[in-house]
Amino acid sequence: MPLDKSPGCVQRARIAAVLTLILLCISCQPRTAPPDPADLIAAADLGSFAEVNELLVQLCDQPDSRELVLLVEGIVSLRNGNIDAALTLLAKVDQEGPLRHHVMQFAGEALHKAGRLGEAARILTVLVTESPGQAEGHRWLAATWYDLGAFNAAIEELDALIRLRADDFRPHHLLAIMYSDFEQHAEATDHLQRALELAPTDHAAVTEMRLLLADNLAAERHYDQALEILKQTLESTRSLQILAECQLATGNPEAAIQTVQKARQLGDNSPAICLVEADLQDQQGNAEAALQTLQRGLADSPTSAELLYRCGLVEKQLGRDQESERTLERWQHFRDLSTQLTQLNLKAIEEPLNSEVREQLAEICDELQKSELAEMWRQAAASAKRGSQIDIRP
Repeated sequence: MPLDKSPGCVQRARIAAVLTLILLCISCQPRTAPPDPADLIAAADLGSFAEVNELLVQLCDQPDSRELVLLVEGIVSLRNGNIDAALTLLAKVDQEGPLRHHVMQFAGEALHKAGRLGEAARILTVLVTESPGQAEGHRWLAATWYDLGAFNAAIEELDALIRLRADDFRPHHLLAIMYSDFEQHAEATDHLQRALELAPTDHAAVTEMRLLLADNLAAERHYDQALEILKQTLESTRSLQILAECQLATGNPEAAIQTVQKARQLGDNSPAICLVEADLQDQQGNAEAALQTLQRGLADSPTSAELLYRCGLVEKQLGRDQESERTLERWQHFRDLSTQLTQLNLKAIEEPLNSEVREQLAEICDELQKSELAEMWRQAAASAKRGSQIDIRP
């Protein structure tokens, strides 16, 4: 559920003023009975700052309220996007007191958002070990393991979260993304269907999940089901790529040609659309046009193993044996890199805080021109290195 992280300056000033009064122990008379700490923490977590203000006033003459006030002030800072302030405040709360698990939950979230993933993983692991029913602990630990590339550990946490929050679509969505990345399409499809059943129809993630579902159904050759899902999505380059693939696979080349043309008009020169267009041209007996399409695609995506392999086959088909041999050598090189990437991914899964493996993954992603993925692995490597140097004991 999205949270309001940007309250106005006046609201923040009011909260700060109330907190200052409490921390300085300025006397005042409570308006009502002292609030339930759980209500105060929940209000701060949801970003309900007016409610937080009202409840804090009721604590101003409570002698033992300092720890709770520090916790709430830390949560408010976190929800306002001030991560450093949140961590500073949370560190002041007694780590062995009754608020221990609340502190660990929000500190874990803050560390994750600060990119200090190794530290977040360690503190959240302690939290869910001590308090296995703590759903938000499992949620943030799953996200942390995912960002570190420790997918098996992330899956375990997401499974625990599903047991605790059976009505939440988000763990199903993240599981589907992971299973899709590893081409486990049936598992991805199951989780996407469940996520779509649970998610509000107007949620921003619904379109993304429908596209991912259609993609996985097409990969499993359930083209008719994929086409039905695509009818529920807005037209985009991604939806057109999947639609053209399904139309071609179901024996409707005329419709596929029109779909490719629409995608081209939107500026799509992705490997996916190039492969569909080249297949259409080859089916029409125009191998030369297919080769030109593939070469245009390679100009934008020179490391695409799919384009290189298809291009090498078409060159062979046209009798250009030397060109085909060179193209297939390039394909073999990038296929070998992709194999190394898969092997290192598996090693990263088994060794969540191995920074060296993540640095190697970043280097391979650079060579494959996957810049965003390379940066993700570099950040994960730095976080893993920091995390391996920290000992957080229960």
